[in-house]
Amino acid sequence: MEATRNHLSTSTGTRRAHRRGALAAVPALLLAGCSVAATPDSPLVTSGTFAPRGAMGYVVCPTAVTPVELGSRTPEAPIALPVRGTPSLGSFSITTSPDGRTAYVGTETATSTGTADVVIPVDLVTQRAGRPIVVPGADGVRAVVVTHDGRTVLAASGTSIVPVDPATRAVGTPLDLGAGRTVSGMALSPASPVLYALVPGGLVPVDTGTARAGTMIPTGLSVSSVTSPHGVVVGSDGATAYVVGQGGADFGGRLVPVATAPGAAGPAVGFDQFGIGDPSAVALSADGATVLVADSANNWIIPVPAATLAVPGGPVRLPSTGSATAGTDHPSDIVVGPGATGAFVVTGLDTVLPYAPDTGTFGRGIRVCPGASSMAVTAG
Repeated sequence: MEATRNHLSTSTGTRRAHRRGALAAVPALLLAGCSVAATPDSPLVTSGTFAPRGAMGYVVCPTAVTPVELGSRTPEAPIALPVRGTPSLGSFSITTSPDGRTAYVGTETATSTGTADVVIPVDLVTQRAGRPIVVPGADGVRAVVVTHDGRTVLAASGTSIVPVDPATRAVGTPLDLGAGRTVSGMALSPASPVLYALVPGGLVPVDTGTARAGTMIPTGLSVSSVTSPHGVVVGSDGATAYVVGQGGADFGGRLVPVATAPGAAGPAVGFDQFGIGDPSAVALSADGATVLVADSANNWIIPVPAATLAVPGGPVRLPSTGSATAGTDHPSDIVVGPGATGAFVVTGLDTVLPYAPDTGTFGRGIRVCPGASSMAVTAG
């Protein structure tokens, strides 16, 4: 392991003392086939009061977050974000706290001198966004995750991973992964405090308990042209990470499995037989049996059996969503909801499509805020 930093600091002695106490409890980066056509979009619920009911999804757009009841496929009224200007494509992301009561949006906002990277806490019970927390950087927060104990938010800004204490709004010392290693996606292992950062050409493991970045694991993949916070996913046992991007001589779509111990990439799974692709996101089905790859270039989902990665299933093309926004609904993200709620595909415009991995079919489009980019889910 290459030691990059072994501690985080905040701007005042009081905050440093508070942070040491929090990190002593739980280390946290101190860093540490066939388809059915969609039917008309579901109606929007516009009630001003809301308490989460069961499994929920939260879709982030440039200036708002749309809550979605996953069981009934019902969108709630969008929650406005306190940002100025319109964040550039790929510069905003979302995650939720383990208790499902708070979302954190990583984005950018215009300032009098340019732009600033920010993390915005969103109270999911009151449906109100809090004041933005400014973090170092000005390239947009490409990915954001919350540690298992919910005490630290980790924001990817440029080549750095920035820890934020949401309770005190204190910003810790960034962990810089080095020149050329712009972080486009992050995934925290469900089984350990290790964070996996997706960078051009590889995957960097970061021990959030010791603030150390390990040696980059080469994948041979460039980062997708559609920057997605979900270009990497880790299996429930933490043994395997799955990374998507472009690779090979023709820069076709690729899926690369990575054995997290000792840290080695396996043979890439290519999708050239289906056409040159540009994977934007990857997810695992609820049972872990299928790797779901969203291809933004070809407008489809490719299911890949986890047990036989070399034999991907045939692509399942996205149906027309009837989006109110002009343009083609290319998938920008895919996430899997808790229990039997299935998967959900963010189309990149103003629609989310429910997807059933076991049957390869889509449900009716769910209308969300314009410019939808990324989605996070909670069990409720």
